[in-house]
Amino acid sequence: MTLWQILVSYSLLVAASLSLLTYWITKKFVLKKMHRTIMKAEHNYQQQIATLQMQLSGKVNVLESMVEKLRLSNQELNRLNEIRAKFMSIVAHDLRQPLSSIQGFTSVLMMDNPQGGGNNDQTALNNILKATDNMNMLMADLMDISMIESGRFKMDAQPFNFNALLNDVITLQAVNAQKKGIFLQKCEYPAEVTVVADRFRISQVLNNLIGNAIKFSPQGGSVEARFYVLNGMLTFKVADNGPGLLHTEKDKVFQKFHQSENDRTLKKQGWGLGLSIAQEIVNAHGGEIGVESAGLGQGSVFWFSIPQTPAAAAADADKAPIPNVEKKTVMPE
Repeated sequence: MTLWQILVSYSLLVAASLSLLTYWITKKFVLKKMHRTIMKAEHNYQQQIATLQMQLSGKVNVLESMVEKLRLSNQELNRLNEIRAKFMSIVAHDLRQPLSSIQGFTSVLMMDNPQGGGNNDQTALNNILKATDNMNMLMADLMDISMIESGRFKMDAQPFNFNALLNDVITLQAVNAQKKGIFLQKCEYPAEVTVVADRFRISQVLNNLIGNAIKFSPQGGSVEARFYVLNGMLTFKVADNGPGLLHTEKDKVFQKFHQSENDRTLKKQGWGLGLSIAQEIVNAHGGEIGVESAGLGQGSVFWFSIPQTPAAAAADADKAPIPNVEKKTVMPE
């Protein structure tokens, strides 16, 4: 064997020995260290899982407790709603009979003794009649809200002449306008307009919007009522120069029991239900209702739109949207 062969054999032997030594060191130390690291990580992971499970269990218990409280609160709320509905029914129905009796007896006293008893007696009787009229209107609002909440608020849609209805409402509201010195203007529509809707309920909306405009307008102010037809939709608007509305209050005015903070002298004159009921009526007819105001002191424009009859809608679609109108003014006495 030559020296070269001996050196090669020796080198191979040394390399094999080094490989075995490296494998042994790796297995003895590195792999053991890796195993310990993996075991430690697994232990930490299991601890974290156990901690998270405990936290999740606690949150589930809290959530279940909150759900139970919510269920009990809903039961209590339903019970209170039933009590409120019964109370409103009692107020709206049972109190109307004694009010009607008071109103009837007062009217009899005024007819039996139209001039006797002195002016003080007549003034007192007139005040009683006004008070009973106001109470009857409040009871009517409560009855409407009760029917709305119970799902019994139905519309009786029949064809009627909207021009004639508006004339009737204007004639009725003109008395209140004259008492306050309000210039009540009605813009005449040049053609008769037929609408298929609940005449009584639409008159309720008109009376509410025009009545509010008169009520909130200052002494000697002006109120303008107009309507027009466009693409089968009838739109009514009433403008006043009253206190106006903030932008943030425009949506609130149609909420139940909402009363504006702008004029505290008028807050005690109702429940704050009129506009909410008007919105329900308009919505029941498939229409929309809203208000426009440039801000405080700038007046307001309340409006609503409802569909006409299908036949009239097709006929009016080709008409001019807002025709020339003639203003009629109810002058204060």
